[in-house]
Amino acid sequence: MSRIKNTKLELNVEQVKLLKRVFNLYADRSGVLDLKDILEAMREAEFDAKFPIVYDLIAQFNASEFKNGIKFEQLLDEINKKLEDRESEESIERSFSYFVQNSERQKINEKDIKRLADEIGEEMSEDQARRIISRIAKDGKEADFDEFYNVMAKKSKL
Repeated sequence: MSRIKNTKLELNVEQVKLLKRVFNLYADRSGVLDLKDILEAMREAEFDAKFPIVYDLIAQFNASEFKNGIKFEQLLDEINKKLEDRESEESIERSFSYFVQNSERQKINEKDIKRLADEIGEEMSEDQARRIISRIAKDGKEADFDEFYNVMAKKSKL
């Protein structure tokens, strides 16, 4: 069972308005849109740059589930389900595992943060990594899953 209770993540008003506008431009008369068309429309509207998380979530939808297209309300429901899953304990645990390089240690340190930043192409100095870990870890040097989880759970409630 997840430690995060009563946290419902949803799209903000700006995201919904833009998504609705893009959806309506490409939907047929019955208000249905093919998934590949919504992705193309969102790219044209630069939605992928403005709201990359939402774009990525839609790209993850199972096309066979919506083989006859998707209505706007269904699209919002599916996005919100995916957003809620991203903040589940299991999702946070998967994120933590990306940082842990030594499975015996089961803690992350500044080197792990810097390594992961480098792997994903983010520029990060050792000092920045040190400051991040000092905010997460009680001892200022290494964070276990509970410390990492507490930071991530707080973030999801904002």
